[in-house]
Amino acid sequence: MSKPWITPDNTVHEFYTGSIFVGNSFLGTVCYDSGRSDLLYYRESFAFFCPDCGDIWGRIAAKNSSGKACRFRCMMVACSRHPDHWNIPGSILASQLINMLDILPPEALVREFQIHLAHIEKELAR
Repeated sequence: MSKPWITPDNTVHEFYTGSIFVGNSFLGTVCYDSGRSDLLYYRESFAFFCPDCGDIWGRIAAKNSSGKACRFRCMMVACSRHPDHWNIPGSILASQLINMLDILPPEALVREFQIHLAHIEKELAR
């Protein structure tokens, strides 16, 4: 385990690990620097909440470098069955999490590709 460190600009950095789940499927883990400004200093877990059906359809359960679990923050993103005016329905790449695309584990990356492709096909069919 690595310890937190501070850069000259006084930003605290620490490696966090996030376990990605959609429904009951485990899609792998992602390791990232919690001091990344493009992730808005992401130091929390995320629960993806569908405002239409009320389902918590996905989670990124984060732990800090000491193994301590992080509290969850709810992200309102529609599940893949419902429309979303701000995000791709069913995608975990909402808000600042879009910046995690390059570090997603293979299973999560394949799922994101499929979700985005289905969304584009649906939009083109309109």
